[in-house]
Amino acid sequence: MQNLNNYRIVVTGASEGLGLAMAKAFLARGAKVTAIARNAERLEQARQLGATTIAGDATDARLMDRIVADGHPDILVLNAGARLPMMPIDKQTWDDFSAGWNTDVKASLVGMQAALNTPMKPGSRVMTMSSGAATVMSLPFIQPESLRLSGGYIGAKRMVWYMAHQANAVSRERELGIQFQVLLPSQLIPGTALGHAVASAYGEVEGVSAEQHVLHRYGSILEPDTFGKMVADLVSDPTYTGGVAYGFRADAGIMPLDLEPTSKRA
Repeated sequence: MQNLNNYRIVVTGASEGLGLAMAKAFLARGAKVTAIARNAERLEQARQLGATTIAGDATDARLMDRIVADGHPDILVLNAGARLPMMPIDKQTWDDFSAGWNTDVKASLVGMQAALNTPMKPGSRVMTMSSGAATVMSLPFIQPESLRLSGGYIGAKRMVWYMAHQANAVSRERELGIQFQVLLPSQLIPGTALGHAVASAYGEVEGVSAEQHVLHRYGSILEPDTFGKMVADLVSDPTYTGGVAYGFRADAGIMPLDLEPTSKRA
């Protein structure tokens, strides 16, 4: 794999979990990384690893416009997201249900608009964090009721996937040369705060631990650092320069999820 010595990479939501894991993997390959999160103190670990840190809200359009305009990133990773309230639909308030929309979707919209309207330079890439849960209504092995505690999260993560296609259409129409891609961890990751909370909630229903729930459902455990290295592979390997959606599993590696229409492949 190529190193990333000449890359400038911005990662939002980079104070913990998958955002921090991606920042760590990019730094290990020589990239110049800017890590963004709302809490300055929680960014300390990213700073110690060598990242430039900015305390700020990734849903703030003015902040993201400034970061893209001043930082000239080659890669913009839109990872910021809300904690997921875990409860059945009859117990959720609208604020609970819409948490992912007000953070994950809004931050994705703001970041994509900053990339398109600055604009980022030709050949740059914007990567938005979705989830394997976004496939719940399209892949039959994920039963809708198996995610019944997830509220509006499923729709929010499906929406950011769709938004990447919308942004690519704008990029092509305006001949900007910016590629928008979606990252879908395709199994729960109990090594993150969000993943552990989700796995624990469903494990409690089943009477098992968070780890047992993940192993029973997916057959393997994906560690945050492994995911970060996979994303660094995707960034540095020219094979993945095109394409829109990529899934990640511990037992399958990087999986292209979006296929071109049959008429284009013929």
